[in-house]
Amino acid sequence: MLTLTLINFLTYFSIAWGANIALNLLYVLKRYFPETRNWDYPMDCYLRYRGERLIGDSVTFLGLIVSIILSTALYLETGVIMWAIIPLLVHLGDLLGSFTKRRFHKKNGEYLPLVDHGNYMILLGIVFVLAGYADLGFVLLALLITYILHPIACYLAFKLKLRKNPY
Repeated sequence: MLTLTLINFLTYFSIAWGANIALNLLYVLKRYFPETRNWDYPMDCYLRYRGERLIGDSVTFLGLIVSIILSTALYLETGVIMWAIIPLLVHLGDLLGSFTKRRFHKKNGEYLPLVDHGNYMILLGIVFVLAGYADLGFVLLALLITYILHPIACYLAFKLKLRKNPY
C-alpha cells in the first residue's frame, strides 16, 4: 500500500497529471494542425443513445494508444504495475466523465462541476483504494489538490490559446 510520503505522492500525482496533460495535448495538436484529425477517431464511433452521443469527440482511439504507450513505458522503466496502470485509468476516467456529461445533456466544451477537472482522479482514486494500493486520505489529498490546481492550469492554457474554454 502507498503510504503518504512525499515521494509516493509526487509520483502518483505527477504520473496522473502527466497522462492527463499528454491527452490534452492531443486536443492542441488537432486544433493547430487540423490534418492530424485524420489520425483520430472518437471512441463512441458517433453512436447515439436517445439522440445524444454516448461520449463525444474528446475521448478518442488515439488517446487510448497514447495511454497504452505511456503505461507500457512506465512499466518497462519502473517494473511497477501500479504506476503503469495510471495512464490507462486516466483515459478511462476521462471516458467515464465524458459519458456522465452527456447524461447531463452537456456538449463538448460545456462545464460540469466535479466531473470536469477531477474525473480522472476520481476513478484513479477509487481503483487504487479498492485494490489496496492507497488509503483514502492519500487519494482525497490528490483529489483536493487537483480540484485546486486543475482549474488554474486550464485557465492558464486558455490564456495561452491552448484551450477554447477557461475551464
